[in-house]
Amino acid sequence: MSFNNLYKSNNVSFVKFMAVAVFVMLMAACMVVCDTAFAEGEFAYDAKGKRDPFIPLVSGSGGGGYASDAYEASAAEDIRLEGIVWDDVKGSIAIINGEIEKEGDPVGSIKILKINKDSVIFDVGGKSVKIDLNQE
Repeated sequence: MSFNNLYKSNNVSFVKFMAVAVFVMLMAACMVVCDTAFAEGEFAYDAKGKRDPFIPLVSGSGGGGYASDAYEASAAEDIRLEGIVWDDVKGSIAIINGEIEKEGDPVGSIKILKINKDSVIFDVGGKSVKIDLNQE
């Protein structure tokens, strides 16, 4: 075997060795980074104002209706404005107490008068009550 052939075969082995060494070092670095990233503290979930995901959306009574507290609303305190989908052309909708409602719809004994971009106006016992979307 000539010197050139020996050099070429050793060069290929050296390149393979270096590639494996770099790969191992990168894997070790990833393990250290991932370990410290996920070990920085415990996660705490704040469920305030959120629906319980374990309460079914569909009632089990066989009636096919939704299990919602929207039909129990009789005062402004009973209204939970969760979202607004604004559509100036086709009419906006609001998510109130887990139900999708539009202007004119009743929510219990309360009627929706107007849906704005960031609030909804209700008729509560003959009085107009405005509830803002970001109001807690």
